[in-house]
Amino acid sequence: MVAAILFNLAFAFLGLSPELKFKLLVSASLLTAIIQLILLEQIYRAAHNDRWGYRPFILGLASVNIYHLIMMSNALLLNTLDPVYLSARPFIYVLIVPFILLTIKRVDNWNLRIFISRDVVLQSSLLVFAGGYLLLMSLTGYFIQRSGQAWSGVVQIVFVAGALLLLAYIFISESVRKYFRIFIQKHFYANQFDYREQWLGLTMTLDAENSDDDFYEVGLKGLCKSLNYTHGAYYKLTNGQLELKTKDLFSLNQNATNELLHLSTKLAENRWFVDVSDFGAAEYAVEFRGYFINHLIMFDVEIIIPIFINDEFHGVFVLSSYGNEKLALNWEVRDYLTVISSQIGSYIRFGEARLKLEENAKFAAFNRMSAFVVHDLKNVIAQIGMIVKNAEKHRDNPEFIDDTFETLGHTKERMDRMLSQLKEKQQTRGSETRFELNAFAAKLRDDFNRNLPQVDMVLPSEPISVFADYDRLYSIVGHLIENAQQATSDDGQVKMTLDQVDNNYILTITDTGVGMTTEFMNNQLFTPFVTTKGNAGMGVGVYEAKSYVEELNGTLTVSSQVGKGSTFKITIPKKED
Repeated sequence: MVAAILFNLAFAFLGLSPELKFKLLVSASLLTAIIQLILLEQIYRAAHNDRWGYRPFILGLASVNIYHLIMMSNALLLNTLDPVYLSARPFIYVLIVPFILLTIKRVDNWNLRIFISRDVVLQSSLLVFAGGYLLLMSLTGYFIQRSGQAWSGVVQIVFVAGALLLLAYIFISESVRKYFRIFIQKHFYANQFDYREQWLGLTMTLDAENSDDDFYEVGLKGLCKSLNYTHGAYYKLTNGQLELKTKDLFSLNQNATNELLHLSTKLAENRWFVDVSDFGAAEYAVEFRGYFINHLIMFDVEIIIPIFINDEFHGVFVLSSYGNEKLALNWEVRDYLTVISSQIGSYIRFGEARLKLEENAKFAAFNRMSAFVVHDLKNVIAQIGMIVKNAEKHRDNPEFIDDTFETLGHTKERMDRMLSQLKEKQQTRGSETRFELNAFAAKLRDDFNRNLPQVDMVLPSEPISVFADYDRLYSIVGHLIENAQQATSDDGQVKMTLDQVDNNYILTITDTGVGMTTEFMNNQLFTPFVTTKGNAGMGVGVYEAKSYVEELNGTLTVSSQVGKGSTFKITIPKKED
């Protein structure tokens, strides 16, 4: 730059001949073009991985300098400048402008970040609009005049006055200015929020919480974090009243709560986000005529956000910045709140659905437990009925009396356990113990041989033991034996075998009864509340048997043929205490 300044000073003040001045000027231009080509080469070599970004810039400026080199070489040779080259030079400059702009876009540190006040842009835009409007009116008058139409003085005055009146209305109309302001902010300014980052941040906030956390509090936390607010509360509309679902940070009195409830009826219709500080503005005065927030202002409520679930009003969030920077509810913030409130509304909906599912699951578990208890009660009643049935025949038999007291004592324990299950609303069983299966099977045989056909028993020569709940295993095996006896005629056969294969205990119950169809075994046998006994059966015995065997990591399988009988096989793996 210093060399260029000295050259121009010498060129202006030294008494050189015109011919010498021309040669110096052309030589300087040649030297400048060569230096710029050398510098461009250095820039390109030093760009390394950024060459893709600099390539349009290098190509454009190199083309201009090569053009200069050709033009000045020709001038130095012919001692004159070709006017054609001079005339084409501005157009060459225009051609390289897109290349430079492309490089500015590609190279990050070349981006020009110029921020202009929205108010300045608004006023400038209105001024440009006014100029365009006046120009349009002038052109209208000009074309009317050129078309040969005669203008009277009155028509001209009316036309000009009407044009100026319309322009004045545009300048003083708040609605028009608001439209222009929003249009400029939407299309000429960067968004106030990075929606992608905000959406990811909100999603992470909602997903980071545990399932046991209060989803209303989590939703409030996500909303406050999205707006950089610190205080808030959520009120759900329940049976025409607002019910606080989060911590009471505002401590609203009855008057403030009534104002919020009254306001909610309007929010359910228009879906507005209410800026409490701007509630006295003209648009609020028209839309919310007859609604008041005097008490809400006393509790520092700043923003009221309605939440809709399945297109129905669900409740409202009330927020306060409490000393932090207050967020103005312009068009962009309202659009942003629409997205955020929709996401949080979906989160609350799924949270409430989860609670209902958990509640239904608890009722289902209680109903299942109740079914098992009633089934056990049916067996207890059957035992008592058996005692009553045989009492007249064996009342004088001391052994029968002893057995009766033993059975009644066992029955009392089972009924106490069933009563405890109903009180505690969960299925409880006796503790698991180790007992001999041989003695277990023998007791089953003795107890159920009171019915016909009697049970034939095949036991292993060596005693084997299992670790399980004695009463529960007794109940399910006894149920299978009872089913076999009921399905078999008195002159038929019911057989139970006990064996040990490797590390598995196998208990098999076989009968020669009516049997079952393949369709029934596949689709109904292990389905709860399905029975072939009519009103006499509960339909949960086989289902409970399969459930408990699987709890022991075993299996319950069945094979049957209609008219030939059925076989149930229980396989229980050997387990240490």
